[in-house]
Amino acid sequence: MHRSLLRRTLPLTVLSLLAALTAGSAAQARPLSAIRASGVLRVIAPADLPPFSYVAGGTDVGFEIDLITAIASDMNLKVEVQHAPSNQLFQALQDDRADVALAALAITSTREQRVDFTQPTLCAGVSVISSDPKLQLHTDLQGHTIGVPAGTIIESYVQHLAFQKSVRVYPTISDVTLALFAHQIDATFGYTIMKPVLAKLYPKYPVVFGPALFNVPIGMATAQDNATTRSALNLGLIRVTHDGRYEKLSQTYFGTDVRCKKG
Repeated sequence: MHRSLLRRTLPLTVLSLLAALTAGSAAQARPLSAIRASGVLRVIAPADLPPFSYVAGGTDVGFEIDLITAIASDMNLKVEVQHAPSNQLFQALQDDRADVALAALAITSTREQRVDFTQPTLCAGVSVISSDPKLQLHTDLQGHTIGVPAGTIIESYVQHLAFQKSVRVYPTISDVTLALFAHQIDATFGYTIMKPVLAKLYPKYPVVFGPALFNVPIGMATAQDNATTRSALNLGLIRVTHDGRYEKLSQTYFGTDVRCKKG
């Protein structure tokens, strides 16, 4: 290559390389001071996870939506809700497109490599969900077709079940629900405490919940470099738990106390 041409192209090459490297890095999360200055807490959640976060009558509702709204109100913040499938939530935090992610997110060590969690907002059991009363336990699903939403702990759990089965991964929770109603899959998994609300929302499509197979703590997720926001959310959670608002929400959406039991 001619020297003059090399001198002209080298800076562009270096700049292109730097741009490519920078594009893959996470954006800096907004600290609590910037959130307070804006007056808005940006929340991202799926719109199809009753009773945790869903849309009814064009309005975002659910236990997690009401809980974060109560916490934000104490901080003099308004809540702005964006919608995204479960497998896109963490990237939104890393790109600083949201401050908090909600989706009945089980707290796991694998997930904590990408995001950080608040203290648990509740604990819930995981059950087999099907239209066949004979399918009660995970071992009953050998040779059956199981539907799972992408990016959830259920996807990983089902893939590791040590028996023959067919696994179908769907983009959203709604897709899994519709597949179950249409008998395109034999079963899925979900939180046991979802049973009453699903029976109310879909009375024409009765499903059977098996017993809880295991329990998981659930929390709100923030970017790993957003310690100030996470601390404020933890303090807010303590406040709404102590003044009775948490208990009221728990009874409204689940009919029981869903706080994690001590000991």
